[in-house]
Amino acid sequence: MRKILFFIPAILYYLLIFILSSLQVKGQVSLPFFDKGLHLVEFALLGFLLSLGFFLGLGSSVRVKSGLTLVSGILLGCLDELHQYFVPERSFEVLDMVADSIGIFLGLIAFYYLSRTHRGKVIRKRLEKIGE
Repeated sequence: MRKILFFIPAILYYLLIFILSSLQVKGQVSLPFFDKGLHLVEFALLGFLLSLGFFLGLGSSVRVKSGLTLVSGILLGCLDELHQYFVPERSFEVLDMVADSIGIFLGLIAFYYLSRTHRGKVIRKRLEKIGE
């Protein structure tokens, strides 16, 4: 039951994304693909946090945990874009969903890589004790 606590950071972060997506945009940066870069970074962090929840909260194989991270993250990205369709001065963009999906994948890779380092293994063992 305590393992569900590992998902709290991802849930809170997605709520922040949802709230920020609800705000109307007053001005836009004129750099090409700037917003796609923001989507990528914002969803890379979400991918990292979802990985934290799945990898520390489930006892499944790495393949299953990775798949759950990717599927849930991509679905949350699609939900965010669908939500923006109904917000004035916001829009639904397929390229934003692509950037979100790539970000989720990069966050998963970052978590997997960092959890395999010596320091990452030490932190992971400490966190797993909390979840017991």
